[in-house]
Amino acid sequence: MRARNDINWGAMAALTLSAALAACGGGGGDSGPAPTGTPATTVTPPPPAVTIASGCGGCAAVDANTYAGSGTGVWEASNDSQSAIDVPVSIAGLNGQDVSLVFTNDSAVAQAMPAISLTASRFPAALQSLQLDGGTQEADATKRMISDFNRSGWANLVGDKRPQSSSIAPQAPSFSTLTSARTWYHADNSARTATLRKQVSTSDGITVNFWVENGEEGSGRIDATILDSLAAAYAGSGGIYDMLKSVGGAMWGTQPFATLIDGSGQPIDIVILNFDRNNQPYELVGYFYARNNFKRASQPYSNESISLYLDSETLYLAGAAGMQQMRMTMAHEGMHMQNFYRRGVQQSSVYMYDTWLEEATAMMMEDFASFTIDPTYNAIRDVRFRDYVAYGAGSYNCNLTVWRPFDANVCDSYSVSGAFGGFLNRQLGLAFYRNLLSNFSTTNSVGVLDAAIRSVQPGSGFLQQFAAWSATAGSLMPASASPAGYGYPVRAEGGFVLPQIDPASYAARRTLTAAVPQMLQAYASLPIVRQAVRGTYRETVRVPAGTQLSIVVHD
Repeated sequence: MRARNDINWGAMAALTLSAALAACGGGGGDSGPAPTGTPATTVTPPPPAVTIASGCGGCAAVDANTYAGSGTGVWEASNDSQSAIDVPVSIAGLNGQDVSLVFTNDSAVAQAMPAISLTASRFPAALQSLQLDGGTQEADATKRMISDFNRSGWANLVGDKRPQSSSIAPQAPSFSTLTSARTWYHADNSARTATLRKQVSTSDGITVNFWVENGEEGSGRIDATILDSLAAAYAGSGGIYDMLKSVGGAMWGTQPFATLIDGSGQPIDIVILNFDRNNQPYELVGYFYARNNFKRASQPYSNESISLYLDSETLYLAGAAGMQQMRMTMAHEGMHMQNFYRRGVQQSSVYMYDTWLEEATAMMMEDFASFTIDPTYNAIRDVRFRDYVAYGAGSYNCNLTVWRPFDANVCDSYSVSGAFGGFLNRQLGLAFYRNLLSNFSTTNSVGVLDAAIRSVQPGSGFLQQFAAWSATAGSLMPASASPAGYGYPVRAEGGFVLPQIDPASYAARRTLTAAVPQMLQAYASLPIVRQAVRGTYRETVRVPAGTQLSIVVHD
């Protein structure tokens, strides 16, 4: 692991100016004719030499030039300069292992990617066999609209905070009885009538209502079995609600705005609607929309409810997989609900995460919750990491901080943020995740993540963890031989179990780039593989500016 050097450019400029003044002499007065001599010439210093070094302790990287012959070795070289640098590599001791060159741009700007030879993939048909559903344009537009409102759109509508001693009478929460019906507004503003079909309580006494759109209930549709399963998963002892509260606090509570519904005693409504009526599961499967936390006098299409929305067709057309998806959706959208209250309402809209980190925290919650909900399934292992290495040419050269979900068969940001989040969960644990959720040290999302990492590993930070994850994922590092600080190890703490993820098991699905990109995107990585090397691996590798090269060898 490396600690990137921070350069004080202001101090450097001052030193340069001071040196220039000293060379010019400064001051006034006539000092007579200047002595004659050889004219001064400007010499451009060569770029600093960069060499590789072992990047792991107690691993198969014996030294800078030797592989132990088996196991996993990691070597690193960092180019902190402003131009590309040639790095000579010579590693002896290989007997048929692949060598992975992983370029990680840990700067905020894209860097020119120099020419480098590529090795053909062993699995050219992997992409053709991969089926991913990015959703329709309409579903994607709805997701963007909701995400934009939840992040910042609400801030212009919420109004001024109430004074601490406000005399405004709170609006009493609305309580409903079984079989009562009411109108609910879907995200597209269409009015739907739904009936309360199940009512349960959480361990701390919060009422949870399950509403089903009229016409969507009955045999072959939303029946008692589906409702019982959803209720047990969400409100049962140790279920989704309890897990959410244990890591991030309340879903809703005391709040200072007169335009928002009251913070005391609100039930949680889970509203099951037929989102698009197309007789197909998936696409948009669920959402939390902060508009519904407003009073209707402020937002006429508000449902005046702390609520989550689930797609009925996914529940009854997709079978067991649909139910599995919906359990995860309640955990995912529940974190969005919680983030809105904890970070936005209780603090300020400026503390809401950028979309990439907002979605990462929600997928990290899925990761923590998966084993409790269904021990056979894990959202990161079974979906996000799989898609990260297989979507397009892998979602490798994709800027972590630019949200591009299922974008033109090139990038899937859900997979990028989710796969990275799962790595951080296993490497840093529950204390890190809790700190991330409640860290208000900066309004910059990269800065918040960096601070949360340092709260549990002071000698590390965002750049170090991002490079370690890139090396893990880019080399498909085997779980059985991942050095400390790399890999996706099993982790159990605080009642949560994170199963091990073995990147090597995805080799048949992984797709690699067929052409070197012109630019290595900011906060992105690119793996290039040298196959079945024997003896000594030698190559002079040109490393772009602001980029770390990780070299990984494993059995």
